[in-house]
Amino acid sequence: MRRFPLRTLILMVLALIVFVRMWIITHKPKEPQPGKSPPSAPGMQVDVAPPSQAAKAPSPTLSPDCRALERALDAVVRSPDDAQALAEAQGRLEACPEPPARACELGTALDVRAPLTPAASPARELLRTLCQRCPAQVNSCAGFVGRAFMGGIPGRRLEPAEVRWNLENAGPGRASACSMMVRAALVPVAVTGGQVNPAHPPLLTALAPLCAQEGHLPTALVHAVVVQQGTKAGALNGLTTTRAATSSPIAPQQITGAEAGSHAFDGNEQSGVELSNGVTERWEADGALRARFQPPLKQLTQVRVRAKGPGSLRAIVRSPKGLGLEDKERGTFFVNPTLCHFKGSGRWETCSLPAPLVDVEALSVFPRQPKISLYELEASGTR
Repeated sequence: MRRFPLRTLILMVLALIVFVRMWIITHKPKEPQPGKSPPSAPGMQVDVAPPSQAAKAPSPTLSPDCRALERALDAVVRSPDDAQALAEAQGRLEACPEPPARACELGTALDVRAPLTPAASPARELLRTLCQRCPAQVNSCAGFVGRAFMGGIPGRRLEPAEVRWNLENAGPGRASACSMMVRAALVPVAVTGGQVNPAHPPLLTALAPLCAQEGHLPTALVHAVVVQQGTKAGALNGLTTTRAATSSPIAPQQITGAEAGSHAFDGNEQSGVELSNGVTERWEADGALRARFQPPLKQLTQVRVRAKGPGSLRAIVRSPKGLGLEDKERGTFFVNPTLCHFKGSGRWETCSLPAPLVDVEALSVFPRQPKISLYELEASGTR
C-alpha cells in the first residue's frame, strides 16, 4: 500500500485544524444585544412585539381620598356621633367614586353602630352612600339582605322595613340580593309541599315588589307562586306581568305513567284510565300520569277534569337553572304548583287559575285514593 510523505500528512492535519476552527467561529450563536430578544428556534418563528407603554406603566393607584377612606370610616364606627369624624368620612367618600374593598367591608360594623331609626342619623346616611357605591361582592347592604334569608343575625330580630332599607340602598349589589331572595324564599312557596321558613313570607311581601321593578324576579316563578298560594299570595298577586290570552284546548304530545293514559285525552268521556297512588321514583315530577307539552306552553289558563275518585292536579313549570326541583333525567329544573284538588264525582270540574301559568312543560295527576278512574283531562292555553 502506498504511503503518504510525512510532509503531506502534516499539511493535511493543519488544514483539518483550520477547518474545525473556522466552523466553530461561523456557527457560534450570537449574543443578544441589550433590549432585544434572542432569536426563536427553527420552525418556531414568532414575532414578539415590544412591551407597550401601557404595560410598562404601573397599575393605577388609589387616590389619596380612597386610601384614607378606610381610616375615616373606622373613626366613625368608633364614634358614630363625632361630627368631625363624620364630616371627614363624608368628604372622603364623596371624592372616592369606587371605594376599596376594605372600606366597603366596614359597612357591616357601621350598620351595627348606626341602626335604622325613623329619622336617619348622619352615620346611617353615610352607610347609605357607601352601599350605593360598593360592588356586589363586598356590599354590606346586599350582605345584610342575604343574611336575613339565610338564617338571620344571631341575637337580632330583623324587621321587614330594615331589610327593605338595605335592599333599596344595595346599589350594585341589588341584583345578587334579589337572587338570594328568589332562591331562599320565592322558590319554596312555588313548590307543592315546599319547606317555607315562617320568617320569609313577610320579607317576601316587603322586598318582592322592589326586585320586580328591575326585572330580578323570574316571571314563571311569580305566576307559579300566585297559583300555589292562592289567597295567601298577598302582594305577589300584583306582580304577575302576563295577562291571560285567548286560549283553546291543547292536546299533550307525550303521556307517561299509565298504559292507557291516552284515553284521558281522546275526547271520549266514556273511556278512561285507572290510576293508583303508589309512589314511584319520579312521583314529584310525574305523579300517576304525566301529560307533556312539547314545546312547553306559553300560557296555561284553565284545566278541566272528569274523574271518579278524588285527587289533585299539578303543573310542571320550567324554572331557571339551579332553581326549584331538579329533573336529572331531563336535565331541567321545575316548580310544581297545585292547580286544584278535584272531588272526583264523575262530573266535569274546572280548575280556575288566579293567573295564567307561564312555561308549562306538563300536567301531573295525583290520586288521593289507592285507585281512581280518570275519564278526561282538558288543558286550555297558548303555545
